[in-house]
Amino acid sequence: MQSFNVCYESHSQLEEFISLHKLKEQKNIFIQIFSGFTDPKKFMPVSKKLKKLLPQANIMGATTCGEILNGEMLEYTISISISIFESTQVQSKMYTFDDNFEVAKVGDELIEDDTKAMIIFSDGLKSNADNILHDVYRLKPDMIISGGRAADNLTFTQTYIFDHERYCEDGCIIASLSGDSLIVNSDYMLYWTPIGRDMIITKAKENVLYELNNIPILEVYKKYLGEDIVYDLSRVCMEFPLIIKHDGVKIARAPLLKRDDGGLMFAGNLEEGDSVRFSFGNIEDIANHSHERFTVLKKLPAEAVYVYSCSARRELMGEKLDDEVMMLESIAPSAGFFTYGEYFHAATIVELLNVTTTFMLLSEVKKVPKRELKEHNVKDYDSVRRALAHLVKITNQELEHVSSHDYLTGLYNRSEYLKYIERKIKGASRYGEDFGLILVDIDFFKLVNDNYGHNVGDKVLSRFANILKDNIREDDFVARWGGEEFIIIANHVTIKNLEKLVQKLQKKIAKVNFKPVPRLTASFGLTTYVEGDSYEEMFKRVDNALYLAKQNGRDRYIIG
Repeated sequence: MQSFNVCYESHSQLEEFISLHKLKEQKNIFIQIFSGFTDPKKFMPVSKKLKKLLPQANIMGATTCGEILNGEMLEYTISISISIFESTQVQSKMYTFDDNFEVAKVGDELIEDDTKAMIIFSDGLKSNADNILHDVYRLKPDMIISGGRAADNLTFTQTYIFDHERYCEDGCIIASLSGDSLIVNSDYMLYWTPIGRDMIITKAKENVLYELNNIPILEVYKKYLGEDIVYDLSRVCMEFPLIIKHDGVKIARAPLLKRDDGGLMFAGNLEEGDSVRFSFGNIEDIANHSHERFTVLKKLPAEAVYVYSCSARRELMGEKLDDEVMMLESIAPSAGFFTYGEYFHAATIVELLNVTTTFMLLSEVKKVPKRELKEHNVKDYDSVRRALAHLVKITNQELEHVSSHDYLTGLYNRSEYLKYIERKIKGASRYGEDFGLILVDIDFFKLVNDNYGHNVGDKVLSRFANILKDNIREDDFVARWGGEEFIIIANHVTIKNLEKLVQKLQKKIAKVNFKPVPRLTASFGLTTYVEGDSYEEMFKRVDNALYLAKQNGRDRYIIG
């Protein structure tokens, strides 16, 4: 595989470039065109000329919010990526989203048994990119997907995708790469930091958000980002996306347009009931991570790197994003564009991303050359803004601990437990994961407070909490339910595992000196997740079991 990248200047320059690299002799050619101009009169002649010079090539293009070429970030250019494959077969086709579009056509026309990867460019403002991604993913779940939504330099008025024949503002163009020798690796970088309180999506329809916590979405943005936000909402809010956690993965969602019905249209879908938070980009975290990521990526085979990065990321980071872009260029020749949303599927993640840099590494050989990290000599990021970002990060961490932890015992509080258990129920219902609940009550704790005072009682609670925390597994969860009650979520367990854990805790409690209290015991209720359980059903079982343990003499456990 070979990769050639060029910034368009003229038709004659293109002819010379193609002749110099003897591209007409090649068979399997894949061309991506990234146009910083949204005028079809500028990008279509280039695409048509390339097809005339290289009629065997598959061509796909998109308008952009900036172009990425050979480790450089560009603006208002027409940048061209040309990949030459030895044995990989390339197929591409444009689809318009009219009433006759059926995703099954994509499978019939582009997907083979040995298809390894698919690249999607879609319009950036009209179609539902999240639905496109998931519909295509279902056609062949083992296929890696990358690409991005077209952009228009943050004017948010009109975006295009195109091939050599036509252009479209409500559709997509898709290329498939098929072959046994093709090696594909894909990943992304986010590192945006959540900030502020959790908010619940109370009204949304696909990628349009109407309410958070039953408050109109525009009022929420005005409250947290200021009244003037409405005058430049899309541009400013892209730097403060909402963060959602899907199965442990942080997903950013940035608004693109304000609708006449009061909703905000986002790049990807949002689901009612999901919890979201505002977020910001910490320059230190983002920039420093490039070096760490390179040590991993340099060991992977790659003869070309396709890069699809969010326009919001560039807006915030400016020239500091050069570190990230140049790191990818250090792996192999790189090309791509700045998007209004990034298509991503690799491993277990199938998401329409925002505010990320996504990248696909492609190679037809397993050999990995020795690589050195190339770096730009850029100015330090504005020291005041960096200090502000650091202040916000540390303050946010402190506030998060206060809001999620019990002040006396240092354990998670009831509110945090309720969020965690809801996620566990969802995960268990989707993937069949086993987990259990243990509800713990200190026996006769009221007598401790009555006989020794509340100061001693507080110390006993703190010491008891440490016993629980120190004797559960690292991936288990323990919280203070309230008063002298505690609750444990034990992951990947059977009821016998829960019994062994409780027996261990009983022995540890018996050995601890709670002076001046002569002796301390506890009662336990146990249960495990049963398929179809709601949280209420599961908690009722464990609560009833604890009640029976106390009624039957305490210092024991009952299985519910």
